[in-house]
Amino acid sequence: MRYLFGFLCVCALVGTLPQSASAQDAEEGTISEPNLEQPAAPSSEAAPEEPALQLKLDSAGVDVGPSPPRTADEYALDKMKIRVKRAKIGLGVSAASLAAGGVLVGVALPNLSCEEPAGSSNSCPIPGWSLPVFVMGVTLAAGGVLGLISTGILLGVRKRKLRRYQDALYRAPRRVDWNPARSQLVF
Repeated sequence: MRYLFGFLCVCALVGTLPQSASAQDAEEGTISEPNLEQPAAPSSEAAPEEPALQLKLDSAGVDVGPSPPRTADEYALDKMKIRVKRAKIGLGVSAASLAAGGVLVGVALPNLSCEEPAGSSNSCPIPGWSLPVFVMGVTLAAGGVLGLISTGILLGVRKRKLRRYQDALYRAPRRVDWNPARSQLVF
């Protein structure tokens, strides 16, 4: 338990180091030719959800044409889905902050308590690192709790808006509905 903080610091340092390093050629003026054996790097452009071309079958035969343009409702729906996804990411980050703060508090708390007999005049030595680690852990945990509360509320609101929007777009209108306030059918 004592070395956990050091291990976490080492893990943080390893995570911030560059992932690769390369040496420069002695001849800086030459241009290297691409290697044909290695495949080209995949493009960073995301693949579209719908194909760019669609096959259409009519009486004359098969025709290739562009897909229909997206509507404003589809764009709004995609935007709402992205906002829900970002709120979920925020919830995960807050939970990770709470967990890391709990670990730091758990590591530092046993070193802060001094179990000396009541009549003894000996002072209890407290390691110099335990109090700052405890404060840092409490701060992280408190920030994680506040983040969980705020992003949880935000996620609930965004998901409710998304569900209502999807219901408005895709739900067929009802002919008959039960009104619980009046206890009767509404047409």
